[in-house]
Parts: sequence; structure tokens; C-alpha cells
Amino acid sequence: MNKTIGFIGLGNMGFGMVSNLLKGDYGVLIYDTHPEKITEAVAKGADKAENVEEIATMVETVILCLPHPGISKEVISKLMAGSSKVATIIDTSTLNPQTSKEIHTALQAKNIKFLCDPMLGGKVAADNKQIHFLVEGEKDIFEENKHLFDAMGMQSDYMGDIPNATLAKLAYNICRYGNVAIAAEVARFVRKYSQDTKAIYNLLAEGSLDNFGQVWAEDIQEMMLSGIPYKPSKIPQKDLSLIIELAKEEGLSDTLFEAIKETYKSLES
Repeated sequence: MNKTIGFIGLGNMGFGMVSNLLKGDYGVLIYDTHPEKITEAVAKGADKAENVEEIATMVETVILCLPHPGISKEVISKLMAGSSKVATIIDTSTLNPQTSKEIHTALQAKNIKFLCDPMLGGKVAADNKQIHFLVEGEKDIFEENKHLFDAMGMQSDYMGDIPNATLAKLAYNICRYGNVAIAAEVARFVRKYSQDTKAIYNLLAEGSLDNFGQVWAEDIQEMMLSGIPYKPSKIPQKDLSLIIELAKEEGLSDTLFEAIKETYKSLES
């Protein structure tokens, strides 16, 4: 058996991650505030701790999967206290950049290694070992612990120093769910004019990867990598104005379309 890993947080993601560590022949010492989750994990082969402090005195590496940056800070403060033997903390929670930096600084003062590793993927991905980890921190620490990411997920990408992975996760979700919001409004817009939408759907579904890929591979590349401002075209503004007029005519909300147009226009300055 591989060495025992501490694991705190058995929510939607954490439970699947623990299950996969156990399948990878790791010993796992767990703690969660929900007894039923602990019972389920113990039935799979995990060992339970009575509290965070007990984990701190028994293992060298601890993985966190917690719901809020404030909870991460609270738990990590307990892992640092007293007669702790913790040498490495891996936080897979989605933090904010400032919290990630603060935790890193505090752990450095205690000579405790730290990786912050926000995840792409939900509960199903966690259960099926399909999580994509984005890792920030010192590269040698990542390489030392990559075997743990391999046991829990399908991919782990080193993003650089703190807070690069945190920013990457937040940026990814802005893009994804911004597009979900746009797509939902587009669906309403299209269906106001036609119920025969299969061909339109197929065009949007098949073309969306090229469309979105073009934005990052071409349109925004210089802005992202070199800081050169993007130069907007007049043609999209004309089309956006037409969409806004049509939405108003059909009694649809034009708020999102207006926001897109105004954001695009603001790139001129």
C-alpha cells in the first residue's frame, strides 16, 4: 500500500476523489462534518479521524476539498497548529487569488509545502476519475505529488506560480457560463422566429468550437499574451444592433445583447 494521505472534505467532489485514492492503493485518513459521508467512505476502506487536529498529528500530506475559501483558511490554520507533522497541503478547493497567496505565505513561514489545485469537472467526473486539475505552486512540489493527481483524475496541468491556476479556473468558468447565458438567450431569440430549429442548432453546435477557438487563437491572442489592445470591427456592432431591435420587437429581454454590444464597443477605447 502507498503511504496514508489525509483527506478533509467529502462533498460531491471529495467523496469520489477519496474512492479513487483507495482504488489506487493509498491509505486515506478522512474527516468531514457529515457523519454519513464518513460512514460511506469507511465502508470503502478509508480510516476516520475524529477531527482536523487528529489528521495533523498522523499524516504528512493532506488534501482538502472544501466549499469556501474561508473554510480552507480555517482548516489550514488547524493543520499548522500544535504538534502537527503535516509537510504538504494540497487544496483542490476553488479559492480566490488573494486567499491562495495568503495561505501560501502562512505555510511558507511554517516550512509547509503548498499546492493550490482548482478542478474542472463535477461530481460525475470525480466519481469516474475524469477530473482535470489546474495546479499552481512550486513545480518541484507538483512533480513530487503528481502521482496523487494521477490517482484522483485524468489530467493535471501545471499552470505556474500562485495564483495562476486559481485565475485560470475563474477565467474558464467566466467563459463557459457566459457562453451558456448567451446560448440560452440565443435559443429564446431563434425560437421566437422559427420552431424548425434543427439546422440552426446543428450549425451552432458544430461551429461553436471553431467559433470560440477562433476568439482565443486569433482575436484575443495578442491582447492576452502581449497586452496589445483588441481592435473591434464595425460589422459585428451593426449585427448586434439588429439583434437588439428584433429582440425588442418580439418582447424578449435585450439586456444581455445590449451588454455584449456595449462591451464590444468599449474595446475601441
